[in-house]
Amino acid sequence: MILIERQEEMSALHDLLSESRCGNGQVALVHGAAGNGKSELLYAFAEEACTAGSLVLGAVGREEERDVPLGLVRQLSRDLLLPEPLSTRMALLESSLSVGPAAHQVSLALQARVAHDLCRTLLLAAGAGGLLISVDDIQHADSASLGCLLHLVPHTRSAPVMLVFSRPDSARHCPPQLSAELLRHPRYRRFRLASLSPRGTTALVEQALGAEEAQIFGPAYHSASGGNPLLIRALLGDRRDRPVDRDGTQSAMPFMGEQFGQAVLACVRRGERQVLRVARAMAVLDECASPARIGRLLRMSPAEVAEALRHLTAARLVEGHLFRHSAARSAVLDDTPSDVLRELRLDSAELLHHEGAPAPAVARHLVEEGHPPQRWAVAVLTDASEHARQCGDLAFALQCLELALTGCEDMRERAVMTMMIIRVEWLLNPSTAAPRLAGLTDALLAGILPVQLAVPLFRSLLWHGRPSEAARVIRELGPDTPGSHGLLSESREWLRNRYPAMLTLLPPVPDCSGAHGIREPAASKSALLAETVFGSTLRGGGDESSVRSAEQLLRSCHLDDSNLCSLESALLALVYAERLDRASVWSGKLLQEATVRRVPTWQAKLTAIRAELALRQGDLNEAYALARSAMTHLSPRSWGVGVGAPLSVLVLAATAMGADDVAEEHLRHSVPDAIFQSRYGLQYLYARGHHHLAAGRLHMALEDFLRCGDQARAWDMDLPAILPWRSGAAAAHLRLGQRDQVRRLAEAELARPGSAKSRNRGVALCLLAEIAEPHRRASLLLEAVGILRLAGDRLELARALAALSSAQRATGEAEQARRALYQALQLADLCGAQRLQRSLLHRSSEEGPAFAAALPKDPLSAAERRVASLAALGNSNREISDQLCITVSTVEQHLTRVYRKLNVASRADLPSELPTLAVGSA
Repeated sequence: MILIERQEEMSALHDLLSESRCGNGQVALVHGAAGNGKSELLYAFAEEACTAGSLVLGAVGREEERDVPLGLVRQLSRDLLLPEPLSTRMALLESSLSVGPAAHQVSLALQARVAHDLCRTLLLAAGAGGLLISVDDIQHADSASLGCLLHLVPHTRSAPVMLVFSRPDSARHCPPQLSAELLRHPRYRRFRLASLSPRGTTALVEQALGAEEAQIFGPAYHSASGGNPLLIRALLGDRRDRPVDRDGTQSAMPFMGEQFGQAVLACVRRGERQVLRVARAMAVLDECASPARIGRLLRMSPAEVAEALRHLTAARLVEGHLFRHSAARSAVLDDTPSDVLRELRLDSAELLHHEGAPAPAVARHLVEEGHPPQRWAVAVLTDASEHARQCGDLAFALQCLELALTGCEDMRERAVMTMMIIRVEWLLNPSTAAPRLAGLTDALLAGILPVQLAVPLFRSLLWHGRPSEAARVIRELGPDTPGSHGLLSESREWLRNRYPAMLTLLPPVPDCSGAHGIREPAASKSALLAETVFGSTLRGGGDESSVRSAEQLLRSCHLDDSNLCSLESALLALVYAERLDRASVWSGKLLQEATVRRVPTWQAKLTAIRAELALRQGDLNEAYALARSAMTHLSPRSWGVGVGAPLSVLVLAATAMGADDVAEEHLRHSVPDAIFQSRYGLQYLYARGHHHLAAGRLHMALEDFLRCGDQARAWDMDLPAILPWRSGAAAAHLRLGQRDQVRRLAEAELARPGSAKSRNRGVALCLLAEIAEPHRRASLLLEAVGILRLAGDRLELARALAALSSAQRATGEAEQARRALYQALQLADLCGAQRLQRSLLHRSSEEGPAFAAALPKDPLSAAERRVASLAALGNSNREISDQLCITVSTVEQHLTRVYRKLNVASRADLPSELPTLAVGSA
């Protein structure tokens, strides 16, 4: 056996063995930190001594056999033929000691006789090669065996006998009788084994991994193990057991698995029980651990704690008063009996609480134990939950509240705690909060739940499609409600913008003009302003004042669950005011923050807004991808009635892309009946109408568009910038041949409030062009193209250009018609509008070979070319994403296709000349 950095100790032991063979008995003690190779050294030395002709007798002390009479002696003598009298006396002694303290006096005399006879037998067994007696972990020797060894030690001075014992440093006080006897021996030597050096660690790793990998990864193994040989071998064993990676390789870096955990436990258990107790307390306290706190928790003296920490540090398990690796801490925790662990956690929580530790530190121990908390702990858990929620640790916040709920005995306290849980669950997964709503309405009406919580309660009920229950709650809001003026005003605007059908349930806003000293919270003022700005945009169209107010709100409100609704309203105000560029910038920033903080509901709602933005800009692929992402962050059930927002984008995008079966599949999603009492229902009806229109179900389409319009007028939300239902209905009438209805609806659309560069104005002009005289059709379409070019809706611009091409061809403007058709084709490809693209390609084939030859032969699509050109200029994927208002994932997909089509390996190989697509004027 090749031992690393133990040659000096091995050589010294061989010298002692040689001396003992000459009749100069030797005694040696090998000690050191747990895991440093004491047993390995004893075994290797015993093997070599046996090879050299010595008689070797070995034994290993075990903690579980410490109370077994003569257990160690039986191990030493198992290869000897003991005299019959000695065997008989040993059996009698074992029987006597097993009886208990009553036979103590009788056993002392018998034990002395056994020790004497055994000593003589062992000395006689030493032949010409000498006798080596090796006892590993002597600290676990039973008292009877220890007595025999104590009798033997002085008799080895002039005998060919060598005694070698081992023990860890953490057991140096055990057994004290043997330590005293060894010190009196004239030829007693001690050998302390140190941890391996970095070079020694590399040599040990080399035995397992080879020289090349050892030179590379040796330092990492030394850092992970601190040079403890037992830990190094465990790490190497875990590496062998670790599954290979997907590419079929296996990392040579240290992996702390099951064997490492077992090695940690072996090191901890090799010493005194105090070491194990301190290790467990330190594992439970974790970052809150300190020597003084460990002492108070275990009721140990500072000296005892310091001694235990010294041994754990020597074993390279601990630095200061913390475990060096979380895997070591986990191993100790997993090994701790459940009753011990429970007591330690509860005692730790109480200790930290009385010392004034922060609530999260106390709460973690309570949550890990999961036992119903005492009264003092409920407040601690509530405070810790709020802190965790603000820091973004929503899972822990929820755990704290759920545990606190088990400690609430008062009905009012339980109702309030349940509302707090619903608030956190809504951020993580709203569908899990739905079952908790049962009974809260009755609790509010009975005065158990404070009326201040009526607003979050009715909002949750509406989100989950329970309008009748929400109505009962809303009716409770009146002038006597605390903070009623701000509460009622904000609730009124919030309902008007989202659930207008519920608006009449609110009482009139009280007149507080004469009140003094009433101060509303700043958050309430921001929320009211956000809803007011959003509402004015929904009903009258956005002007510069509302845009400025929306952006001011976006600048001043930080993203949290109390401000999310205000931020969403401000963003949608920009969208419906057709400030798509500003809305894109702000929504991108907020979505990035929500992603970093990993709040699913925030991510879902902001992604849905980004999807609507992409749809309004005519980027169908991006709109569809973002809407799918929004439905991934939250399931349709978790979206509640709000599912109408992402679902409508999915249906509209799939329909425009020509994927009617995909749109049909999305429409098969079950939506709450209550969705049609909300603004989200209007979006859903509008999207379904367009799907019916594309599928040729014209009367069903017309029914959806008209129903959408009736509801929008009733709710004072009849703004083309939100839902141009008149254009949809006009398109259905056009295909039904009802030209008068087309004109009536299109002209009514143009008369509605909105910007002169509104995309909806451009669409309405296109509809009027369809029924106009041939000589006037082109001029209407040219006006529409100009408007749509300014609006930034590439899909509607492509449709307008396609119509313009037909109109120009009809009036003999062949060259202009070709140019418009070419631009329409390029835009349709850029948007991903495959339905329109197929129609235009069919028309292009009618233009003849000359036009086909003029079409670009570039293998890249327009979207791929835009991404590739920006990548060739050195832009990162994130920068490309921001410039083109698409996701990083879409950028990566485009680049993958570009590399394949151009047969290049990376962006560094892209051609330097990749001009971006420029859409010229018609």
